[in-house]
Formats: sequence, structure tokens, C-alpha cells
Amino acid sequence: MVSFKFLVTLSVSIASVMALTADNISKCPALPARSTPPKDITDLRIDDIKIVGALGDSIMAGFAMMGLDYEAGTGPLNLSLLTEYRGNSYAIGGDTNAVTIANFMKRYNPNVKGASVLSHLASFCHGTNCNFPLSAFRPLKDNLNAGQSGAIAMNLDYELNYLIPRMKSYILSTSYKNDWKMITIQIGSNDQCASCSGDLVDKVTPTAYGKYVEAAIQRIQKEVPKVVVNLLGTFKVSGVFPLTSGNPYCVPNGILDNEGECGCSSSPENLAKMDKISEGYNQQLVAIANKYKAVPGGTFGVMYSPAPIDMGTFPVDALSNVDCFHPSLKGHQYIAKIYCPTPDDRLPMV
Repeated sequence: MVSFKFLVTLSVSIASVMALTADNISKCPALPARSTPPKDITDLRIDDIKIVGALGDSIMAGFAMMGLDYEAGTGPLNLSLLTEYRGNSYAIGGDTNAVTIANFMKRYNPNVKGASVLSHLASFCHGTNCNFPLSAFRPLKDNLNAGQSGAIAMNLDYELNYLIPRMKSYILSTSYKNDWKMITIQIGSNDQCASCSGDLVDKVTPTAYGKYVEAAIQRIQKEVPKVVVNLLGTFKVSGVFPLTSGNPYCVPNGILDNEGECGCSSSPENLAKMDKISEGYNQQLVAIANKYKAVPGGTFGVMYSPAPIDMGTFPVDALSNVDCFHPSLKGHQYIAKIYCPTPDDRLPMV
């Protein structure tokens, strides 16, 4: 799950302080070409990024965002219940006219590579359960979107096992070595939901979460040249439940529902525990970002975007009616709302 106020911090992290806003990316003025290339990672503009990648969970994968059309009479007898719409994923979707950060970036660099396209049945990876064929990637659609439905932080290494070789095979070796890249990481919702009981409790503590995220950062730093890691904060998943409880928009389908997908939803005590876990995760992310922040002259750095969220302010249809847990298409588009950069803007690396 993800917040829909999140767009503010995400857009700021992508394009720094923006002078203009627009309801369509085509209305943003073009950036004049740079007279010289960026001197280092602290001097990057949005149009310097040539390759995008992503790690994450079902939100990054675009799970269930198109919802179910009950008026058509199909109800849950519909593949939408099990489909990831990766081409419309808020961060890395590349479908034509999709409202996404990746397409926003293409406005300023039409040759950006890596965006995921189209849709396919969900790829599932959760804890130790990451087995073929359920967790299979579809490289021609996923491209450099390694997000997996069900993933928790301990699965980031599994996702990197796909992302890094795919990045090397997807682009020219000279581009892999020389082009600036951005890898967005958004993980932690399933971790919160696994924190109350079950076999993964010790794998989703804030300390364990931080260990897994830092290991992914270290691997990227070691194996991927010239890269910005866009590290996104977690939000409090607990807010989904009072928003959706008893709401007629959330029609039970007998297969997926938010309480069934989140084992910590059963009591106020568990919801409060999830909130503390989320706060702990964000403390870990801040520490990691500070430890690996960009330095002048460098070619690697982590930027962190917090997600201060009040779920009670969201329209319920920003969630998919499949389960009232995952963002709908409206939610993804809201996250990727458009800001127009100016020539003086730089990615906020320091």
C-alpha cells in the first residue's frame, strides 16, 4: 500500500523545488540542453537520467489497480483480480499516455529506458516463498521493474538477482557503464502486516528491515555504476482499515480483502504495533540515506523521501475495489502528479 499525499514528497525527490505545475506533462516547458554534462552526482538534472529501475512490492508492480466492474455483471470472475498493471505503475510505468514518473521523465529525456509496460498475471514473492513459476519475471514487460507482489525487505536481494542482469542485457555495455541511472525502492507495507504473528516476525523488525535495505543499497553501490537510489519512506498501513470498514465501495468478492491480506488488522493493539513498526522502518531509512548520501565528485548516492500520510483524508476510490487495500489507477495517477522543473533544479542529493 502507498499514500496518495505521497506524490508531494515523491515529486520533490524527483525534481527538487518546482516552479510550475501542469495538468498534462506536455504543458511543461522543455528544458534547454545543458552546455556541459553533470560534473558529478550532486549536479544531476532530471534530464540527465537515462535509465530507470525499481524494487518493491505489489504497489510497484501495479497489482489490481484496474479494479472490478460489478456493473458489467462479471464480479470477481475476472483476471483483474490477479493482474499487475505494470505499464501504469506510478514510479516506472511506461505505457503510452500513462501518468507515471517514468513518462514524466521522458518529457525531458525521450530516450529514458527501463520502464515496465502492459500487464500480466501477478508475480508473487513473500519471505521464503519465492519459487518458480509464481515468482517468475516477464522481462519483455517488466523490463527494469523488479517489484514483486507480496515482497518484503528480505526479498530485495531476490529482486536484484533479476534487476542487475536484466539491466546489463537490456542496454549496451557502454550505456551500463556511462549513463546515469535511478533505481526507486519502495518497500515495507507487507513487512508491517507480517509483524504481529507468523514465521516472519523476526524478519520484519525495524532492525532486520534496515539490514535488508542496507544490503540492497550496498549491492547496488558495488554492482551498478553511476546510480541514484531513490529511497521512499513507509507509511502507516493501519489507516486503510478505518477508511474502508463498512464502505459500500468495498464489495466483498470472497477471494481478496484487506483484512485477509494483512494479518495485523485483527485488533487495535495490532494496528498500533504496525504504526510503531512503520516509524521504526523510517528511522532506519533515514539513517541509511544519511550514511550513503551523495558527496561532491561521487557517482553514487541515496536520496530519501518521507511519506507523512493521513489515510483519513483519501477518497476511497483511490484504492482498488478488488480488495480496498492496493491503490487504484486513480491512486497511482495521483501519486505521479506532474510538476515542471526549471533549468536550475537539481535532484536533491545533498
